[in-house]
Amino acid sequence: MDYSYQFSNKAFSLPRLLALTALILLGAESWAQSLPTPKVVGSSWVYSTPGLYHNVRDDLVQAIQDEGLVISYTAHLASMLRRTANATGATTQVYENAESLLFCSAELTYELTLNNPHNITLCPYSISIYSLSDDPENVQLSIRAPELEQPDYAAVHQLLEQIIAATLTW
Repeated sequence: MDYSYQFSNKAFSLPRLLALTALILLGAESWAQSLPTPKVVGSSWVYSTPGLYHNVRDDLVQAIQDEGLVISYTAHLASMLRRTANATGATTQVYENAESLLFCSAELTYELTLNNPHNITLCPYSISIYSLSDDPENVQLSIRAPELEQPDYAAVHQLLEQIIAATLTW
């Protein structure tokens, strides 16, 4: 039985609607506080959560769409690496699943490029989602380390963290 509800062109399942209501009641401040500290690995910030890859991916897609953003490209990295393994001589599959979702905010990108036209390279934004072959029951969400030397980038980084917080809250 489908318990979906439509609000201003966005569909919500009953569990999502209840979770969203709880978030509203708790306030956005507690939502932001629910984001765990990322593990910094090289140039990446990595957030880990137990769960099934496809469930967490669905939550990530929903969180991006809830921000009014459209995913412009999905890089299917695990399948590309499997497909090219023979050509590269790879014998170990690192990922069970791995994708990078690319999207952009016209408003944020306009502000970035208004301040510096060369900031166009910061769009699209991406969040990678993957599970490792040796740890398939944990899903990783990863973003590039923030461009701290560019104050204009702070709003983009805040958006990425907000999307990850929403994903991990579901």
